[in-house]
Amino acid sequence: MRFGIVVTDPEDWTARAIRDGFSRQGAESVYLNFSSLAARIGPDLRLRGDGTDLLELDGLVVRDLGRSGSADVAFRFEALSALQELGLSIVNPPSAISRAANKFATSIALHQAEIPHPRTLVTTSLSAAAEFVAEHGRAVSKPLFGYKGRDLLLLTSDDPGPLQEILAKSGVVYLQEFLESTAPTPRDIRVFVVGERVAGAIYRVAPQGSWISNLSQGGAPERCPLRDEMEDLALRANGAVGTVYSGVDLIETVEGLAVLEVNGTPSGRGVFQAWGIDAGEMIAAHILERLKV
Repeated sequence: MRFGIVVTDPEDWTARAIRDGFSRQGAESVYLNFSSLAARIGPDLRLRGDGTDLLELDGLVVRDLGRSGSADVAFRFEALSALQELGLSIVNPPSAISRAANKFATSIALHQAEIPHPRTLVTTSLSAAAEFVAEHGRAVSKPLFGYKGRDLLLLTSDDPGPLQEILAKSGVVYLQEFLESTAPTPRDIRVFVVGERVAGAIYRVAPQGSWISNLSQGGAPERCPLRDEMEDLALRANGAVGTVYSGVDLIETVEGLAVLEVNGTPSGRGVFQAWGIDAGEMIAAHILERLKV
């Protein structure tokens, strides 16, 4: 069996963990950087990446697609969809990656599955956005297609200026009510899901003076004991978005846990640092089991 691992940085921790997981279970894998993706359409359809014929692989694991522009991203997603339609096993499926990457689509999926989620507004209207912030007092602005905690803003009704800047730059604003955490320090919970199992959970503790807890923004991973409510919410959120593996972010509130986001291309480094849990090997094992190897 031979698999492709779609990743931009060959030193990426999670990509290496998945590769090593395949190797320990007797399967081969190769890194694929989709910046060299090429589709030849003629009498036959040929899709190649980094010199590899993608249709000769047994499956793809998507760690990150990379990007250089909106047209490029659309091409890469359409290529994944074409490969899936041609029978290639892809984890996560293109539809799930797209749904997880688009925070509006994620919010809709969580709402329809009746999963606790912050009140949210997505709008192109400055007045609607200002009204939402005023209604809740504080709101978090997130890029609709953001990642790694970048460009998060905490907005208050006292200063509408940032809303104008966001709309001028992006044309749309995604707002969530700011939920007060019951935790002793600013943190959230990242639950790592693989298939129908929860691999483990960590607290992501924000650095001093910050409310942003993403590990890529200086947050620290700490052990989080699993509770039934965490597992239930994480598995339901994973199912709602359609991901095979995911990082489900939860926040502790006076009303219980709520799901903030579902990451369809999560890093497994934090749960390994905190617990020694190898999510990469679990992903590889799950894929091989799905293919009944």
